Amino acid sequence: MTDDPDNPAVVDFESRRREHLHRVHDARLEKMRSEFEKVFPLPGKPAGKVARPAKKKKKPRKS
Repeated sequence: MTDDPDNPAVVDFESRRREHLHRVHDARLEKMRSEFEKVFPLPGKPAGKVARPAKKKKKPRKS
């Protein structure tokens, strides 16, 4: 087969459907992640740091 501009391109509907479903599921997953992070922020991300009181250092015991 040659790439003639007169012949229409063959469309693989199965792969197109998989790509579409993948995009739909990724969009839903990203929305769920963002909503979850709003409720339970991850400790590693600096999203509005909360000032915590400094912990006192423990004094070593005398022997």
